[in-house]
Amino acid sequence: MDRLKDFRYRNVELKNSLWERQRRETSETYLAIPNDSLLYYFRTLAGLEAPGEGLTGWYGNGASTFGQKLGAFAKLYAVTGDYRLKEKAVYLAEEWGKCAAANKKVFDCNDTYVYEKLLGGFLDMYENLGYEKGLAYCSGLTDSAAARFKRDIPRDGLQGPELCENNMIEWYTLPENLYRAYQLTGEQKYLDFAQEWDYTYLWDKLNNKDSAIGPRHAYSQVNSLSSAAMAYEVTGKKYYLDAIENGYTEITERHTYATGGYGPAECLFAEEEGFLGEMLKDSWDPTRKSPVYRNFGGGLVGRNDNWGSCEVSCCAWAVFKICNYLLRITGKAKYGAWAEQMLINGVAGQPPIDSQGHVMYYADYFVDGAVKSVQDRRLQGNGANFEWQCCTGTFPQDVAEYANMLYYTDEEGIYVSQYMKSRAEFTIRGEKAVLENCSEEDVSPIRRFRIQTRGELPFRISFRIPHWAKGENRILVNGEDSGLEPLPDSWAVLERVWQEDDVITVICPFRLEFKPVDEKNKDIAALMFGPVVLAADKMTLFDGDMEKPEEWITCVDEKEMLFRTLPGHVCPYPQEVRTFRPYYKIPVMEWYFMYVRFRMQTEERA
Repeated sequence: MDRLKDFRYRNVELKNSLWERQRRETSETYLAIPNDSLLYYFRTLAGLEAPGEGLTGWYGNGASTFGQKLGAFAKLYAVTGDYRLKEKAVYLAEEWGKCAAANKKVFDCNDTYVYEKLLGGFLDMYENLGYEKGLAYCSGLTDSAAARFKRDIPRDGLQGPELCENNMIEWYTLPENLYRAYQLTGEQKYLDFAQEWDYTYLWDKLNNKDSAIGPRHAYSQVNSLSSAAMAYEVTGKKYYLDAIENGYTEITERHTYATGGYGPAECLFAEEEGFLGEMLKDSWDPTRKSPVYRNFGGGLVGRNDNWGSCEVSCCAWAVFKICNYLLRITGKAKYGAWAEQMLINGVAGQPPIDSQGHVMYYADYFVDGAVKSVQDRRLQGNGANFEWQCCTGTFPQDVAEYANMLYYTDEEGIYVSQYMKSRAEFTIRGEKAVLENCSEEDVSPIRRFRIQTRGELPFRISFRIPHWAKGENRILVNGEDSGLEPLPDSWAVLERVWQEDDVITVICPFRLEFKPVDEKNKDIAALMFGPVVLAADKMTLFDGDMEKPEEWITCVDEKEMLFRTLPGHVCPYPQEVRTFRPYYKIPVMEWYFMYVRFRMQTEERA
């Protein structure tokens, strides 16, 4: 059914880059988490001896991300071959199994949120480690869930009191892994249980092009599209494919920032016009329409900077998944765009998770500025802090996914979706070949690839031309122009007989472009350079032509992508200038101003 195949976490090696370093650092941090701490909750619940101390924060209250950590260890082992990761995953799963055997509470304590993650983690272990017991654990967990979960709940996705009180939040994410379990085992109970949780409220809205959805929890709504994708994989019903394609279009065209991030204060599909822009304004801002907004639980609340612009680790994970499904199912190049945005302007800008479970929960884009920090200033009612929370479950999933989102294959050749420095081994008609991205920089308008083959080998290489690449794109083979005219959001296809050490150069020039935040706040914009979001060094009201930034913003360091305005464009100080640099390169605790203001032409000039 799929048009393209991904590499299933195998045969792709990341070369030295910020993403490879990020993956390496994350692996070491998670390997260092004491096994006794990860198992403390389950051993205590089972009445077994529980040496050591439990983790603090969210994990200490129910070990909610245990399943995600198992899945991350399994996939990180598959992409790196680091045996320590496999050893840790298997030990944790074996000890969890002992707890489940000692007390059925270990099966029965899991709500929708935790069950979905445990199911996914054990399936990942089965697929990537061959861990057969994982299927038995999935079966026991599912039998328990089917007996306990409340069916007569509101099915509109609003995270109101009834869902919370009955431990049924994010129920619409359940089908993805249940359909996976059915695919892997053929057991009817997984298919039946998956279909009980189809999210027809949202999917019907999307298929009817009805944007009046109402405020919903951002990450899990995008995550629910992966449930529809797996439903399509299993049933082949066009209804599900239409829902995910329409959902992708609706969200990327109307509900995302320049970074690809979405869900300010974790809200998606808000009813207020200009919601993206309004959520960037502070209480002092005279253009602000209202001090309150309706949140994903349906209540009216005041804007607070502690609820940031994008729950970046989780939101990136949902994006990486749905882009992968869409690329595989449809083969359309355009579905690599959102993943590229989040790779460069989302996770690449994340500070490392530390040994205490501190993670940058939100990326902030406020007009009055922000800093990157792993400190979360919210406190739960029982005094629990925001350590080891949901983002510490999804971030290792993000970094494990890097190697799996770069390349795809079909019977005719290989497809390059993302341009991370890497090396892919693949087989075409029984012959082995290697395609290596040997570019000099992590992010650059010029990408170089080298072919390795045994003798001459005919096959296709297809390069995704990004949606932002609206200039004179070119592809060279061994220094000679290929004659292709690559267009944005398409595959540029090279079909020829390849030889050892053939070199391909893909050139997609970067250009400066301001992106207004939304239709109702066109005076608030972020500066892009190709795929890269730039941030200013000071809060500013600009007086310049938003349509022609190249006329008043100049490059001062090409390698670092540093830009500076000419004098005469900072209101009300004509002598002042501002410097822009890539958001993803900004260090922790240094102020930046991603979205800036413009004095519109109708305003009176000072």
